[in-house]
Amino acid sequence: MCRSRGFAIDQMDHLDANMFKRMFRVDQYTSDEILEAITSFLDEKNAQKAINSSGSPVTNKTRLAVTLQCLAGGSYIDLCFAWGVAHSTFYSERGIIWPTIEAIDLAFDMGLPLHDADKLEELSQGFSEHSGGIFDGCLLAIDGFAVPTCQPYDNEVIYKKDYHYHKGGFAIVVIAGCDVKCHFNVASCKHSGSTNDMIAWQ
Repeated sequence: MCRSRGFAIDQMDHLDANMFKRMFRVDQYTSDEILEAITSFLDEKNAQKAINSSGSPVTNKTRLAVTLQCLAGGSYIDLCFAWGVAHSTFYSERGIIWPTIEAIDLAFDMGLPLHDADKLEELSQGFSEHSGGIFDGCLLAIDGFAVPTCQPYDNEVIYKKDYHYHKGGFAIVVIAGCDVKCHFNVASCKHSGSTNDMIAWQ
């Protein structure tokens, strides 16, 4: 497993720019920026335990690469094989994905600058210029979508039927808004699949 991880990192460093962005949905420069920003938030206290169990710790660079590919739609089975990561730790609380996502959340703030008139004006100006003045005073482009999920367990939710999605199966509703450059600054994934977009937004 140690050799597989090292090989994958080496191959990652030699990808051309187009292939890198297709695989990770960000360019190399952005990936390096994210890695630098999240390093201090990632927990590496169990490095010795990782060495004892698998021969080497999972580096922060590997954690980020695996997480980005997972968020881009990669299968956890394929990612575990490609990066030499154990299936049992992929989704675990102190494993690969969740600690990395939490580190990204901590490192990069999201939210409307509600108390910064200059920033709000800048957001509004962007939409106004892009639309030829049609969207005057617009701050966000907002939409909602349902993320399919498995049926929740009884101990996870109060009413499982609330998570039924009208297109079939179970889901959670994601509401997100971005500026004119498609940079997200608000997002919420706290509502069940049957929740109306307007209610979720409110």
